[in-house]
Amino acid sequence: MIAPNTIIGNRYRISRLLGGGGMKMVYLAEDLRLSGRPCALAEMVDAISNPDLQHQAVVSFQREADMLAQLNNEHIPRIYDRFSEQNRHYLVMEYVAGRTLEEELKAAGGKLPEGRVIEIALQVLDTLDYLHHREPPVIYRDLKPSNIMVAPDGQVKLVDFGIARHFQPLSSATMVGTQGYAPPEQYRGKVETRSDIYALGATMHHALSGRDPTTEAPFSFPVLRKFCPDLNPALAELVREALEYDVDRRIRDVDEMRRRLLAIKNGAGAQANGAPGAAPSPGPPQLQLPLKSAPSTPTSSPAAQPSASAPTLLTVTSEIACPSCTRSIPSDSRFCSYCAADLRTVLQPAFVLNDPNAQTITLTQPAQPHYHPAGAPVGPGPLERWRGRKSPLVTLAVIAVLVVAVVMLLSFVSSVISTIKSNAPPPSEPGSISGDSGSYEDAGDPIRTALLRQMLDAQGYGAVRFQLHGSLLSLWGQVPTESDRETIEEEASMITGAMNVDDHLKVAD
Repeated sequence: MIAPNTIIGNRYRISRLLGGGGMKMVYLAEDLRLSGRPCALAEMVDAISNPDLQHQAVVSFQREADMLAQLNNEHIPRIYDRFSEQNRHYLVMEYVAGRTLEEELKAAGGKLPEGRVIEIALQVLDTLDYLHHREPPVIYRDLKPSNIMVAPDGQVKLVDFGIARHFQPLSSATMVGTQGYAPPEQYRGKVETRSDIYALGATMHHALSGRDPTTEAPFSFPVLRKFCPDLNPALAELVREALEYDVDRRIRDVDEMRRRLLAIKNGAGAQANGAPGAAPSPGPPQLQLPLKSAPSTPTSSPAAQPSASAPTLLTVTSEIACPSCTRSIPSDSRFCSYCAADLRTVLQPAFVLNDPNAQTITLTQPAQPHYHPAGAPVGPGPLERWRGRKSPLVTLAVIAVLVVAVVMLLSFVSSVISTIKSNAPPPSEPGSISGDSGSYEDAGDPIRTALLRQMLDAQGYGAVRFQLHGSLLSLWGQVPTESDRETIEEEASMITGAMNVDDHLKVAD
């Protein structure tokens, strides 16, 4: 933490800490070269030890800072400067006074009026429209209440574009953004413009209902009117469509969502589905866990095919099958995007190019789907699923279980053989019957008879004699009670597998 009045980069004097944590801290500072102009100075600590990776991270940081500096929108803080000192890197930005939407929600008791939510959402949509129409598109990726700053004059700005991710030494998961607000495809490391629409829908659901999605199961959003019965049905339907699990059923772009939201604001609530006079469609209920997604099918529609300029998130080295639902997912996922299974204790992290705390990136190489010759997508085969599952910990666990099983089996066989040797009688005449000493006459299956003798002796029935011929078991001797006789019959039959029991036992009573 930097102490107040410390001068950074021979230019910026620290006033106080604004926030942050982990790899990045943000301070309010004064620009000594420009009459003490207030600015926000973000300090990022370089935690990469590999020199080559460190150099690559610095280059990526500088490139993205330059890209952000080119953004010119009233809802995005301006970038003033970037520089590095040893293993610390700094980004100087416009200081935005005000409070976050998260702080406003807390001050209002957890939720906001319908009109206030619409007002904030429209400004966010203006910002996303600007980002999504750049070439290539910029996907914000971490839209949530704490990243929406509301100025005293009511103007909304999106803060924290996640540039600190470049200095994380290793990513532990493909899923980026914040759980609860991030859409399912983001867990698979693939985003597009409709991913930001989902996050805005989750933010609006939170602000209207007071239900924090980060404390609930992923992708589960109850019907809004359960929390606020007086809510405009058209607005509830709009939020529901923004939160569609299947990206192809989601609101198609920012323009449509903004148009429908403006219609709701102006009182044309019946235009919930974008068609004048159309009543809100009830649609399917919001998804509840466990989630089951149907396999996607190829389509000849040009809109469904990957675009050469479609934004992607990061490069994933391999895929595995989810241990729970067996669908193909990236090998470094923390959660399965199909069934929401928690994989953090099963799968090992794999190195990827971007940190899970990142909020924006503008790569242009889309992930290509795999098709078999007929054109239909195919999932991983049994061999691929096994290869995907066998992380080092899983392999060691399987080996340990097998070793324990073999040792227990050998111990059991050794015990049985020892019993047979100690109890085996000398050759006897055919038809003789076992005596009270515990010996028996039946060379056909010595293991079963040895186990039966052990059971009888252990339970205090040493006086009981028996003879086993194939599936026929004969019993002689005296037992204390009728219950003891029934117990011996049942257990002896179970141990030897005898289908018929010839009972000559006598009850002492």
